[in-house]
Amino acid sequence: MRYRPRGSIIFVAGLFVVIALMVAACGDSTSEGLMKRELPENATPEKIMLDGLNATDAAESLHYIFDYSFIIPPTGQQAYTSEVALNGEGDYDANSGNAQAHMAWPSFEIEFDYVLYDGVQYYRTEENGTWYELPAGSSLSIPSISEITRNTAEYMDNFQKITRLEDATVNDRDCYHIAMVPNFDAIMENQQFLDMIQGDEEQLDDETLGKLENIKESLKDASVNYEYWFDKETLVLRRTLYNIEMVEPGDEQNPAYTVKLIMEIDFPVYNQQVDIGKPEQSMMYKG
Repeated sequence: MRYRPRGSIIFVAGLFVVIALMVAACGDSTSEGLMKRELPENATPEKIMLDGLNATDAAESLHYIFDYSFIIPPTGQQAYTSEVALNGEGDYDANSGNAQAHMAWPSFEIEFDYVLYDGVQYYRTEENGTWYELPAGSSLSIPSISEITRNTAEYMDNFQKITRLEDATVNDRDCYHIAMVPNFDAIMENQQFLDMIQGDEEQLDDETLGKLENIKESLKDASVNYEYWFDKETLVLRRTLYNIEMVEPGDEQNPAYTVKLIMEIDFPVYNQQVDIGKPEQSMMYKG
C-alpha cells in the first residue's frame, strides 16, 4: 500500500486551502433534509458557485461516488493505451469531520477500506483484515469533501475564467452547470498555498521550489477544466469533474504525447445517517 505526501494530494485534487463559510438557509426542506433555495434566473456563474458551495457546506452528511483515471496513449515506448484508475464510494460526516470509503485500484487488483476518524487515517486491504494507521502528515487519495467546497471558494480569484453552461440533469436532478479554468501561476504564488506546501518548515527548500517550477512549466500549455453541477432546488453539489490534459515532450526517437487526468465525484444523497467508528484494533503502518 502506498501513500503520498499531503502536499502532492492537495495539488492533484485541485489545490485546496481551508476557509470558513457562513451559510444563510431559506425556504422549506426537501426529502433529504436540505433547504430549498432560489436564485434569480439571470444569476451569474460566480453567484451560483458561491451560493452552491455554501449550501453544500451546510449539509450534515453526504454519500459520494468517485472515479479517478490517469490515461497514457500509445507512444514510441508502448503500443497500447495504459490507464491507472481509482474508484469507489463513501460517506462524509460534516459534524465530526469523519469519513469512510471502500475503493479499488483495478490495475493493481487491490481493494481496500478507508476510515478517517478524529483526524487519524486507517485502511485495510482485506475484509475482516488488519487495520493500519497512517502516520501524521501522510494521506491516501481520498476525496476531502469539506476541502472541495471551502477551497474552491477560496480560489475564486485565481481562475482565468468562470462560465455558466447550459443547465443539465445529473442523476435525475435538474442542475446548474458551471465551468472554471484555473490560473495555476496565481495559485502557486498564493501565500496560503505556499504555507500549506511548506508545512512546519521555515522556508521552502531548493528541491521543493524546483518541483513547483517544473509543475508550472508543465501546466503552461496544459488544458485544465473544472466543472460543477449544482442542484437547482437546493444548490448543493451533485457532481464535480476535473479534466487535465498535459503534453509530454518528445525527443528524436519519440513524438510528443498527451496524458489525461480525469477526476469525477457524484453526490447522490445528503443528510443520511452516517455511523463511522474507530477501528477497534490497528497497527501503525511502517511501509
